[in-house]
Amino acid sequence: MATTFAPNARRADRLETVLVAVALVLSVAATAAFAWVAGTGGDRHQPLLGWQVSALTGLGPDDQAIHSALSVAAEEIGSLNYDFGDWAKPEELDKLQIPPFTKDEFWEEHGRVVWTQLDAADFNRGGDTSYLGRGGTAAGQSAYLLVFRHRHIGAAYTNQTEIWVHAEAGIGVPESVRAEALAKGGWRQVVAYSGADEAQHQKGH
Repeated sequence: MATTFAPNARRADRLETVLVAVALVLSVAATAAFAWVAGTGGDRHQPLLGWQVSALTGLGPDDQAIHSALSVAAEEIGSLNYDFGDWAKPEELDKLQIPPFTKDEFWEEHGRVVWTQLDAADFNRGGDTSYLGRGGTAAGQSAYLLVFRHRHIGAAYTNQTEIWVHAEAGIGVPESVRAEALAKGGWRQVVAYSGADEAQHQKGH
């Protein structure tokens, strides 16, 4: 009997192997398709709101350059805050050669923006920290606001950042950096729906 059922058993094993392989291929294909759709900024992204602007299509060249530099600088500033407990002031960021704060070739090329630190949260007070950039001389340039959100009392750091722009390069200091107040004052939050990295960033918010 064993010799009678052995070929059938082998066929069954082969069939099971094939089915498993097909299921694996389909699973990988489905995962790849999902990643491609999400990574290319397909229909899965929610549309921009009236107080938001796309970094890809809504900003001019100088604004895009400043936005990119601020995105990188935010990581550096957050790390400095985590290591030392204080928020680096613009003049300190200039000495540390962190664009767009440092007065280098990039700064010259993109409008010579003047940076000011507004609110600075601390371990005891919590709150928001923000950096205002204005007075840029490039044609059509915006004003900029980098905001570190909601450092809670007793927390060592915050990793939630926002970048806002205002059409008036010489706009005054906002009364508040709360999102509602900024939106009412004509500021727009920059959103960069541009692939898997940004999708991951948005999930973090």
